Amino acid sequence: MLSSTKEYLQALRDGKYLLFLQWPKFIAEYYGKNDKNQEADEMVNLIIFEWLNNGFCEEDIKKFAILYAVHEMESRPLREGLSYALTTISIALFPCMVYSTNNLQKHYISSKKLSGKEVIQLMAMNNAYLEKRQFVELLGQEQDKFFTWVKEADSSAVYKAFDQIYSVTYLKYLIEDYLNLLESAHLPNDQLKSSRISLIIRLAKYFNEQTELTQDVLDEIAVYVKKLWEMQPAEFEEEFLKKISPLPFIDNTVRILTGLGARFFSILQPPSPPLNINSEVNKNPKV
Repeated sequence: MLSSTKEYLQALRDGKYLLFLQWPKFIAEYYGKNDKNQEADEMVNLIIFEWLNNGFCEEDIKKFAILYAVHEMESRPLREGLSYALTTISIALFPCMVYSTNNLQKHYISSKKLSGKEVIQLMAMNNAYLEKRQFVELLGQEQDKFFTWVKEADSSAVYKAFDQIYSVTYLKYLIEDYLNLLESAHLPNDQLKSSRISLIIRLAKYFNEQTELTQDVLDEIAVYVKKLWEMQPAEFEEEFLKKISPLPFIDNTVRILTGLGARFFSILQPPSPPLNINSEVNKNPKV
């Protein structure tokens, strides 16, 4: 996690979208809140305040429009917590646009550090600069402007962002599906099942902290997957492992020979559940 709103906004401007989507969680922790229990309106106001006090600009809107366009793709590259973070930020974006367009931004800027409660009070007090009906009308205008930018966003920029995001989230969802299926699988004679589950949980925790698919990350995933291969995975698990981290030729040959030996000396093999790993995650998504 980064250490300031300024850094998260720089991540947005640099196109590091998954890193940027950690921003609401940072704000919740910064103000001593639990984002799961935080009132939605309060969280939105904290984001508005932080954004206005850290250089809100048109570039932010256009970058966020690219991210929003990715979110709306049919393949759903952003789901659950990531989708919720994006939605929360988008709700905060529109008032920021209203205040910026109408030169009201200065009323929401503070030179001193405020508590969460003080921020909420400041936002409520300064909302008096616009009548409610006028604010709603201006909000609608800014929303129309934003969604026009989403529609007209440069396709190459959108697909570049999609590739960057989905390279990470595809594996994230694949690992989650693998874990869920293994936990529910009936493998009564599999003495290593619980050990594999424990290792996959560690892999999922590690990967959920990643926002870019670097070579170091790929190497770390490969270490986990190699260990899982050594723990006699069920046949349905092998398809997951191949997709999560394809093995080099030599390691693959050793795995095949080891697997054949294990099956040869096995008297009973418990039935494996049907493979259905493409129900949620499609490696070749329709975008």
